[in-house]
Amino acid sequence: MNRQSSTRRDSGYTAGVRRPSAQRAISLRGLVGLVLTLLLPPVGLYYLWRQGVFRTRGRVLLTGLATLEMMGLVVLMTPHQELMPRMPVPAPPVRVTAAPTEEVLTALYNSEELVYQNQLEQVKAAGGTERDLMTEEEKLELANDETEAIYDTLVYSVYGSEAVYYHATKVCRTQTNGRELTVRDALREGLEPCPNCNPPTVDA
Repeated sequence: MNRQSSTRRDSGYTAGVRRPSAQRAISLRGLVGLVLTLLLPPVGLYYLWRQGVFRTRGRVLLTGLATLEMMGLVVLMTPHQELMPRMPVPAPPVRVTAAPTEEVLTALYNSEELVYQNQLEQVKAAGGTERDLMTEEEKLELANDETEAIYDTLVYSVYGSEAVYYHATKVCRTQTNGRELTVRDALREGLEPCPNCNPPTVDA
């Protein structure tokens, strides 16, 4: 029985021809496709599917492996930029703008001026003057300024030792005063204010 079955299996082959074994070795075309797929994935995949190397399941498996290989190469070849640490710089919000300093000062000055004018009107209504709103230091400073202005006022007198008075104008009644000097200089020389023209003088 065994002989008959063996004879049936061998009857399909010519004598001297070697029957292929159950496990076939990889062919040269398959080896070329495998090497191309590993070294040059796009070319290898094109060769595998174009030439029909391996079965469909094998080609799909090699396509997946080649895709992973190409993705790894892309990741390795992508340049990585090193991140440099930077200190945060505070900045004002974009939509917020600082108020102009000049306008703020002008508004403050206007409000203070309005308050002062209101107080001045009340003092004048009560029979007072602007001096009543000043502090003692401001009054003293104002008095010093007025005194200096009087000292620097230009007055007139006659030349020589005949000068007794200093005058507000060059001509006082019938006397012509050709000499010009300040009140300060006149007081230093011992001149007195003229009782007729009443030139400026400083109270003792």
